[in-house]
Amino acid sequence: MQTTHFPFLCWLRMKVFAVALFTGLVALAAGYGGGAPEGACGDMVPQHHTPPQTSASPFAIDINRNTVKPKGKVYVTLSAKEGDSFKGFFIQARVGDTAVGKFDPADGVKLVNCGNGVATGATHENSQAKTKVTVAWEAPPELSENVIFTVTTARDGGTFWVAQKAAPLKVQA
Repeated sequence: MQTTHFPFLCWLRMKVFAVALFTGLVALAAGYGGGAPEGACGDMVPQHHTPPQTSASPFAIDINRNTVKPKGKVYVTLSAKEGDSFKGFFIQARVGDTAVGKFDPADGVKLVNCGNGVATGATHENSQAKTKVTVAWEAPPELSENVIFTVTTARDGGTFWVAQKAAPLKVQA
């Protein structure tokens, strides 16, 4: 009697396996809808399991000033061209490969602790389409050198640009 149910059980197991595999692949393709993890701080590469774009990023990074005093604020804006949008981002202010300063909390923004710092990165809180995001950054109290805002932007889970750099910001007393 068990032999008559054997083909049905095999079919059922294959269907369960296919659904589990499909669910896992969808989760991998979706990436980190809740923002970049601390593990992405070093290379700023999202773990989306596809290679990054090699073309120039279509997204603009603007800072509201060219110089700032230690402990001064700068506003960094990431924006898409008309008709375009992005779902994810990760911003750091860097001296070399080290994230410095700290970002202020903001709606739709999750702060990330990179290296030994607190709130040294800012990332998306959800994967809703965005056309513009502005974050406030505070320069460290003892810093006196150039800082480069470095941004990774994801149009979607499979299309992203890594470590785009803004114009240098001079931090000086």
